[in-house]
Amino acid sequence: MIPVPRPIPILPAQSFAVKHLKGEDCDIPYHVHDAHELILICSGSGSFYVGNAIRRFQAGDVFLLAPGVPHWFRCERQPTGCSDAHEFIVLQFYKSFLGEKYFDLPEHGPLKRLFGTAGLALSFAGLTRDTLAEWLLSMPQAIGHRRLMFVLRMLATLGNKPDSISLQHAITTDIELGGKDPLTHIHHFVSEHLRERIYLEDAAALLHMSIATFCRYFKQSTGRTFVDFVQEVRIAHACDLLKATQLPIRNVCQDSGFHSMAHFIRVFKRSKGLTPHQFRAAFS
Repeated sequence: MIPVPRPIPILPAQSFAVKHLKGEDCDIPYHVHDAHELILICSGSGSFYVGNAIRRFQAGDVFLLAPGVPHWFRCERQPTGCSDAHEFIVLQFYKSFLGEKYFDLPEHGPLKRLFGTAGLALSFAGLTRDTLAEWLLSMPQAIGHRRLMFVLRMLATLGNKPDSISLQHAITTDIELGGKDPLTHIHHFVSEHLRERIYLEDAAALLHMSIATFCRYFKQSTGRTFVDFVQEVRIAHACDLLKATQLPIRNVCQDSGFHSMAHFIRVFKRSKGLTPHQFRAAFS
């Protein structure tokens, strides 16, 4: 599927948009925005297609999506036929809505890093989720400065070590050593040799590090091991092939660098919650 660009309906007298969606309005086909979105699922459930990932959603979930992240909440039909079985509250805003320099303030270091992450897609848990849900529930009825205060409180919550879960993974490439970007270098190395066996020793040698030092550096920089990262890149490539081509699953497996069909299916299902066949069918 190709995501359809959808504009953000921010009125001249507003700094951001708040939508209270019900029923069929919640089931918007695969699309993408050029602004951040904070989404509360008030009621309903279904499948959440976000980037190359598919997750379940249900009442009480809260999601944060960065600009450019394609997504679709595919709502489950209710046996009762109730048109309002699904209800979402959506906050949409541009990073610059508080001024170009707002996130550059020294007090906003964590927020700047969070909102500067390309491809960001998070769900929230615990107190973070409950706090964001409370403010979002208050948004449709609020007006003027009161509505703005709710947004500022949500930003404060997001900037205070939020309890979050990544919905899709992307390597962090904003850490530099010696004027270079080693993580980007490693990413390119993995992408170029995706169909081959990739050895930890070769990756460490690229950065002139011992294997132990490289493993520690990579884990601290990205939050995952190098082996996990290679597997994620392979699965992401497989997802692209499954969505954009009709290649047989065995060819997708080989082109993504997996040397065992059984291993490919097992890793794919653990990552996406679906087999490759099911994933292709879901996006067809």
